[in-house]
Amino acid sequence: MHRNSRLFSARRSVNIRSRNPFTFTRANRRIKPRTNRAVETIADEEFADTFSENDRNTSKRFRDLYERKYEELFPKRSVALNILRGLILILCICCFLYQTTNFCILYLTYPTTLSLAVTSPENVIEPAFTLCSSALFNRTYYCNEYPHLCMKPRNLTQFCEKYPFNCEGDISNLMIPKNDGNDHFKKEELEALRHMLLFASYSRSKGSPVSFSVGSSRKMMKGNRIYQRQYGLHFLCYSSNLHLDDSSEPDKWNFSSPETETQNFIAHLDVQFSAHESFFYRMHPVVFFAVHSPFIQENPFIEQNILKLGHRYDIIFRLEAEEHLLPHPFPTDCTDYVDMWRKNNKTGPRSQEACKKKCSDSYETQCWEHASSHDVLRDNGTHMKSKKQLSL
Repeated sequence: MHRNSRLFSARRSVNIRSRNPFTFTRANRRIKPRTNRAVETIADEEFADTFSENDRNTSKRFRDLYERKYEELFPKRSVALNILRGLILILCICCFLYQTTNFCILYLTYPTTLSLAVTSPENVIEPAFTLCSSALFNRTYYCNEYPHLCMKPRNLTQFCEKYPFNCEGDISNLMIPKNDGNDHFKKEELEALRHMLLFASYSRSKGSPVSFSVGSSRKMMKGNRIYQRQYGLHFLCYSSNLHLDDSSEPDKWNFSSPETETQNFIAHLDVQFSAHESFFYRMHPVVFFAVHSPFIQENPFIEQNILKLGHRYDIIFRLEAEEHLLPHPFPTDCTDYVDMWRKNNKTGPRSQEACKKKCSDSYETQCWEHASSHDVLRDNGTHMKSKKQLSL
């Protein structure tokens, strides 16, 4: 029994080789346990989370440390930055309050809604017509009143050949002004022309001081003195429906009346002119025509709408849209002068232009009187010099 056990214990292991070199004996092969891949994935994720959390904590600690060092090194800069931010905020709030206040003021001052009314009125104010002659005065009347300021042509034949419109009728006693047709006058000539304008009147023996007249079947033509800066004189013109500083109402055109259905014109004007009696004998006389507001004195010599003698003209008027600007407190600040005229018992000018024109004409008249009293209008050179001084 004892012998068998010793033999059994001393017995060597048997190694059996296989023909396949990659095979192992059962005694030497070790079987590895199978691992759970799901468990490995969870473990990897936990490790990654733990690593990233540690990494974040580390970076946060570094950042906090940097900020503490920065605040320790630059404490004043952070305070100044906060103050600057506060000032900017206060400035923005102030601007907002300012804009809000302005908006509220505008909202309460002006209307928020505007109504545009387009109307076709039945009655409209008729325009005013002004006609002026370039002849100034009747040459024969002037020479009869002031013969020392006139003379006979040196060569009557040559004169009539050069200016044939002055040689109509009996020319045996033809007289012309001594000023030689220039556009400037001496003091004596200015006084004579102004005296004729103010005091001369029609008489059978002397005739009319003006060789120009305008008639109308429906309109009343009134004399209108218009100042001509070029000569320093007032020219006698004729105007219809002109109301500068009177108490009359302007003429109105009624579209609904039966008269307008049969007549398509406002007025018929008949101009009578003696071309051979023009004071400025070197120029062929013409008529200047202007259409304007009844409350404004228009100068036809500026617009230069010329009407030639011996012609018939049909003038067409078109009514444009009329704008009514708003009074104060609106930016237009428009003044209703017609309303002021009614409140002042229908006295005074009815337009700002009429008031300014009246003042400017008076000033220019005084300037020309001063210039003529010093004899500065004797020749073209001094005349041009005088005009420049007056313009200044």
